[in-house]
Amino acid sequence: MILIDGNEHYKYYILNIIFKMFFAVAFGSVYMFYYKGGDTMAYWSGAEKLNNLFWSSPVNYFIEMTSTPGKGLYLLRFNPNTGFPPGWIYREPDSFFVSKILSLGMIFLGQGYFILTLFLSYLSAIASWKIYDLIRYYKITSDWMGAISILFIPSVAFWCGGISKDTIVFLCLFLLVHYLFAHMNGRSKGGFRTLILLTLLFTVLFHTRSFMVFAVLGTMLIAMSTRILRKYRDSVFLVNIIRFFIITMSLGSFVLLLELQGEEIGKVTQKYVDEAAVQQADFLNNLTYGTKRYDLGITDYTSSGMLKKAPAAILTAMYRPGIWEARSPLLLISGLETSVFIFLTLLFIFKGNVITKINFIRSNELLVFSLLFTLILAFFAGFTSGLFGVLVRFKAPFLPFLLLILTTKAKNQIEFKSDELKELKELKE
Repeated sequence: MILIDGNEHYKYYILNIIFKMFFAVAFGSVYMFYYKGGDTMAYWSGAEKLNNLFWSSPVNYFIEMTSTPGKGLYLLRFNPNTGFPPGWIYREPDSFFVSKILSLGMIFLGQGYFILTLFLSYLSAIASWKIYDLIRYYKITSDWMGAISILFIPSVAFWCGGISKDTIVFLCLFLLVHYLFAHMNGRSKGGFRTLILLTLLFTVLFHTRSFMVFAVLGTMLIAMSTRILRKYRDSVFLVNIIRFFIITMSLGSFVLLLELQGEEIGKVTQKYVDEAAVQQADFLNNLTYGTKRYDLGITDYTSSGMLKKAPAAILTAMYRPGIWEARSPLLLISGLETSVFIFLTLLFIFKGNVITKINFIRSNELLVFSLLFTLILAFFAGFTSGLFGVLVRFKAPFLPFLLLILTTKAKNQIEFKSDELKELKELKE
């Protein structure tokens, strides 16, 4: 529990919770009363049936929770008394995994749809606050701009606060970033409990959206190297040695993996390419996701074909849909946000010295992570969606990091470096 301790920035804490709960209830209401179904209701229904199974047979519940769904198991463990989970949810292990996570909450909260919605929105608010606290530590923007970037983006609160896979992914992502950076900068000493928590978060993220695990780990390693280089920046020779070591280790590891695994790596890579292609085709042909589409002109679904379309996919995810492309109130909100991002991008480029801003981003591990993670997630979101209704959901987790990059203030780095030097001096003493 975070207590109000008189600090000025804590005025955003309660507002953050109210903001998240408001949009989460709006999200739940749209799916319950307007769509009267959809994946959100299916996740809740699946969790409800699992909760019934728990009270009916805890042993079968435990077995179901720890096993992969199968056609024969559907009728073996569920019955008319427990009810049957939605078929399409049960057939997709990653989707039914979301219902499994939600069913754990139902054990303590009951099966109320909006009760569970409010609880998830509260967790979303707490996770957001932890990242807000992190950017305040790094002093990369003002308190109020940091609050807007991390706490008060409407589409993020809407899509990542209710009963959905996006909310589970959002929670895991933000908590992982918080704990990994807290350990990196020495604010947390880690320990067995932290290790267990990180393992749990990575496991949940892997079972819901597996490529996000690799996106987080890869960008975190690069961010860590940025911190090491900054720590020894006064020694040019040592900095060059570290850079050479990082590059050599990266290339060496890549070559070694190719030699040891060869075709296996190609199979794994192609597996994700094939999944992305199938997912895109599903979204394009499924009318339940809406009808407003975009086309990147992708015909080659190989790794090289995807890389050729990477710039178009990234720009699409970052700066679409525009207001002129909105055909619904939800897309209109996203379109208004897109206009703000376009405006801030132009300010980033043309107001002040853009080279200074880029150098500042390169020197700060949190901003390095934010930039690389945004680019990776934007690529996947832009490539796999095909529909604006899906794109606005997939892009929500990286919007806070993108806004953080566009609103960063290099002059704050002077204060951060001064504080960092004081900490180093105190450690030496």
